[in-house]
Amino acid sequence: MQKQDPQALTNFDFLARSFAHMHALGHPIDISAVTGNMNAQQKAWFCARYEHYRKQAERARTRALEVC
Repeated sequence: MQKQDPQALTNFDFLARSFAHMHALGHPIDISAVTGNMNAQQKAWFCARYEHYRKQAERARTRALEVC
């Protein structure tokens, strides 16, 4: 995101990772509600990070279940 406070990016990344982890654990996540007050650029960046972390969390969960 252009001209964003580095701390804001860190916070958005943390939120994206947290919601992705919650999704992988089976909690319903309404990503539209999460991103409702974000501008278009923030929303696009957040959704891309969320998808990245969601896929990562689901792969980790699948691997953990295969080991058990």
